[in-house]
Amino acid sequence: MDCFFNTSCVQANPDAPLFAPNATHLNIPLWKIFNMHFWNGPDHPLGSPFTLSPEDYSIWTPRTNGHDNYYLGYSLERTCTKIPFIPHDSRPRQAYVFAKGLRYFIADQYILNPTDDDDDIEESKKEEFYADLSTEANITFVGKMSHDAPGVIDAPPPGITILDSITNRTTFQMAVANSQVVMGIGNPPLSPTPWEALCMGVPFINPIQDWDREHPEDRSRWAAQQDGILYLGLDEPYVYHVKRGDRVGLEAAIRKAMDTPIERYIPPQMRMSAIIERTRRLVEIDWRPEARKQLSTIATQPV
Repeated sequence: MDCFFNTSCVQANPDAPLFAPNATHLNIPLWKIFNMHFWNGPDHPLGSPFTLSPEDYSIWTPRTNGHDNYYLGYSLERTCTKIPFIPHDSRPRQAYVFAKGLRYFIADQYILNPTDDDDDIEESKKEEFYADLSTEANITFVGKMSHDAPGVIDAPPPGITILDSITNRTTFQMAVANSQVVMGIGNPPLSPTPWEALCMGVPFINPIQDWDREHPEDRSRWAAQQDGILYLGLDEPYVYHVKRGDRVGLEAAIRKAMDTPIERYIPPQMRMSAIIERTRRLVEIDWRPEARKQLSTIATQPV
């Protein structure tokens, strides 16, 4: 981003010569610089068309932020397929609780937190959820969480075992591959991990954090932990969408996911072949006309 606003780095005029032999600076055409931005919305002086996105925000209707970003995406195909597919009946009865840090268990988005219009879930029931279900359904809840809120929360809820054996990406992948379900708890958002789980044949529980109370099944009004999965339309048996505060629904989803095996699943747009095609388009398109269009639009906007 520093280069964008450095006159010794960029050439902002799309009608200037591509090469300036006597220039004393880099003279990189601004319309040949793209910025990868993980979240929706533009993040480039020339706007959305020059912002590369990991998700196809154009299908996130009715949301419009980021609709015009260039969807480059990413693929986990080459890495996740290196991890052997473990047959369902060879896996322990294990649920991987996806939370990078302990602070996610006390965040507002935590899946067991009640919504504003719900009756409060008793704190003891929130704390006992994993231990109770572990006993009732013979499920081992595991995860790897950093101690990122010392003095506020120093351990996960009872019934969750922290896997100290996870020390790198490969051991993390193996822990997921050995699980029968990956359970999202509300954070982190838009992580690649749910896609990686699906690639290894492990279903994902996707917390729904907000929705239209008058039309609770209108998915266009849902806000989820993994909106990319939501707007792609994935559903059972690959993804189980559970509303925040729905303890009964969460328990049912965990049980059903563990009893309903899936094979590896990679969405077509996340295959390497699709990434290569979108990259080909990116480098072959003449972006100078689009830069002129964006500059013209910017020039007419009120300051």
